[in-house]
Amino acid sequence: MKSYFINLASYTEANRAARYLRSIKINAEVEKGASGGGCSYGIRVYENPERVCRLLSAVNIRCGKIKN
Repeated sequence: MKSYFINLASYTEANRAARYLRSIKINAEVEKGASGGGCSYGIRVYENPERVCRLLSAVNIRCGKIKN
């Protein structure tokens, strides 16, 4: 199953996003990612990442970069 990492603004945002997605039956895990000069946080999903970002934007969570 293909997974995607969606970068988010902070650890708190990642937790909010994962909690919201789980509440609507979408599997999401909080992960620590690496960005240019430091660390970042985001979620790993197994769904279409564009769809996930649309769902998150409805609850004011903005997606960053999407990686495989």
